Amino acid sequence: MMNRLFRREYELECIAPLHVGSGEKLMAFEYLYDRKRQEVYFLDESKWIAFLEKRSLLDDFAVYVERREFQRKSLWEWFLGMGVREAELRALALRKAHAATLTAERDRKKTLNDIVCQAALADGAPYIPGSAIKGAMRTGLLYGIIGREPQRFQRFWQEIVNAARGPLREKQKMWSKTMARLEQEALHTLSLPNTRAGDAVMSALRGLRVSDAVCAEGEKETIVLQKVDLTTKKKQGEDGENKISLFRECLPAGRRLRFSVTADRSMLQSLGISSLDEIIGMMRAYMNDGLRLQERTFGDKAYRPLFEEAREAECLLGGGTGFLSKTLVHALAPSKEAARHFIARHLDEKFTKRDRATGRRRPAHDHELLDAKLSPRTLKLACEDYDEWILGLCRIREVGR
Repeated sequence: MMNRLFRREYELECIAPLHVGSGEKLMAFEYLYDRKRQEVYFLDESKWIAFLEKRSLLDDFAVYVERREFQRKSLWEWFLGMGVREAELRALALRKAHAATLTAERDRKKTLNDIVCQAALADGAPYIPGSAIKGAMRTGLLYGIIGREPQRFQRFWQEIVNAARGPLREKQKMWSKTMARLEQEALHTLSLPNTRAGDAVMSALRGLRVSDAVCAEGEKETIVLQKVDLTTKKKQGEDGENKISLFRECLPAGRRLRFSVTADRSMLQSLGISSLDEIIGMMRAYMNDGLRLQERTFGDKAYRPLFEEAREAECLLGGGTGFLSKTLVHALAPSKEAARHFIARHLDEKFTKRDRATGRRRPAHDHELLDAKLSPRTLKLACEDYDEWILGLCRIREVGR
């Protein structure tokens, strides 16, 4: 008799830098930046407090923060000025990150930026939560199931379109309810006694457990990258690559992590899935659908190598990867043009600004006016020194194959 439960080990390789946020954002006085080495040091909180007490610097540090001296002098420079040695400062770090982009930004602004932190374990080692990987699998599954039987899910698109009236908040509530029912239709395939429609225990995803993806022991170093959007917007100073004042800590390209998937064969079969390879294939198909749309817009000679590299990936993971890596609108819409029009209209309603002349609110980015080929009209890039990637690209391979 075939065992219901089976387990597979996988290696995830970051083809491009990858950011999965911890929810923590550090201000300039909460990390150390060695401008000479272009390195950020993320502090061990217990060592940090003990160090300040031991060196009798708590009061001086409080004044440094209260007077906002960090706007003209980095914390690293301030400590050196207080007679602290560089080696002492490095000993306070949980991990360090290469941060060449911070040097360029500081030269421009004469100050440091906040950094959005990568998810990390208690010892400072960065990792990818299993929930992030399972979330990508869930989206890929939904994409694949909708693609197999588009007529079955056509009514959900009609509900989404028909709800496009009234206040945005009410529409979003209706859309959330529609997507929840779509997920029930696609994934709630288990027949269990004493359960009601919509009960989460009926979801076949209960049969899929994904561990956290962890780096090899001792691999703690990360990179800090500035948010870069490639856009088609034809307005002076805004076409091409736009550098935005947001800095993320990322896993570097080339980093490998291990994770495992434990699956219940019978639950997967209730979805018409016979192997984990099928799920990974659906993730890949979903990613490729979004990238094909972007390649038609951005795949000219200059950026063609980025899309060629993307063909080696199985999925886009993490934050900052763009709207098309998180939405099922293109899977549900009857045409690419219908999807583009819906997304542009929604984004114009969601992101507004006040017009100085009239005092009324108007679209902040003019998606309906300017998104002629693709909405949103951006490709999310990761840039470090002379290297460029499409942010979040990952390769997944079963260990032992």
